[in-house]
Amino acid sequence: MTVQWNHFDEPDGSTCERIIKEIEIDLGVPIHDVVKKHLRGWQADRSHAFPRFEDHFDQYLFGHLHLPTAIDDGVAEFIEFTIIATPTTCWTILRVPEVDEEKVKAELPIVSGLRRRITHLQEGLERDNGVGELIGRLFTVVVHELEKVMEQTGDAVQCCVTDLSSVDKRHLSRAMKEQVPEIRERATDIRKEVASLGIIVDEMSLILDDIVNDRLDLHSESSDGTKNELFDRRTEIYLRDTFHRSRRLRVVHDEQLEKLSFVFETIRHLNDADEVTSGRFMGAIASIMLLPTFIVGLYGMNFDSMPELHWPIGYAFAAVLIVAVTIFQISYFRRKRWL
Repeated sequence: MTVQWNHFDEPDGSTCERIIKEIEIDLGVPIHDVVKKHLRGWQADRSHAFPRFEDHFDQYLFGHLHLPTAIDDGVAEFIEFTIIATPTTCWTILRVPEVDEEKVKAELPIVSGLRRRITHLQEGLERDNGVGELIGRLFTVVVHELEKVMEQTGDAVQCCVTDLSSVDKRHLSRAMKEQVPEIRERATDIRKEVASLGIIVDEMSLILDDIVNDRLDLHSESSDGTKNELFDRRTEIYLRDTFHRSRRLRVVHDEQLEKLSFVFETIRHLNDADEVTSGRFMGAIASIMLLPTFIVGLYGMNFDSMPELHWPIGYAFAAVLIVAVTIFQISYFRRKRWL
């Protein structure tokens, strides 16, 4: 069965209306109003991706696939890749959230990577591949890009773990003011992206599971009475591999969440240790100030019976005693690592 693929990158309003008319002409019946609404532009919150893929009346398939625009900018925004397919024709629409100039550099790799792979697929597509095989390849492209995204998030998470392990514990208070806040902020930004990827990975696996197990398909009948499936057995076997790759992403995603939990737990322990250290430091200072103050107060009392009043070296004795007690305490608290 020959395939016709019409891809649109950031279509304007008039182009979207033309796409709707083309689909309805191909089907011979109107498409559902929900599909029209989604084809005309963004409908959901762009910061919450929820992939979907479904058949409508066993006449056409409709759905969205998603990829994040960046992985460590602290903003969960997603590319939306819409697919509408009939037994003979496939329409795809790529929409990318608008970004300011400061984020363009961070977002270009993922966005341009997807566009590059779509172009490569267009150039290598043969008309006898069939719509089902085309959709299978599109799913594989998106899963491949998701693997690259998860690899990037893994590197970013590992960087946080490495930076945290290099924190100077001997000067913890300084590290808590200079190093740790930056690590915490970066880990918080990454956690937003990793958490949002969980829904994408889960829904992608469910969609692929439905396809490879014949719960999601289109059926048609040729002129000789032969019944055909959009996703033939060959395509389902191909997609099964993609399905297992998407399931592996779930494991990778869970591992990254565990590492991020370790990062935040370690930061919490460091913060507790810093509070204990600060408490010890304040206690040591209080003790160092207390004993000399006690000695000064003791010899500052006005009693005639104080023997030190009549010593020739009484003043020097009191001064040496204060200095000696202070030096002893400083030395003691330094050995205890309270100072």
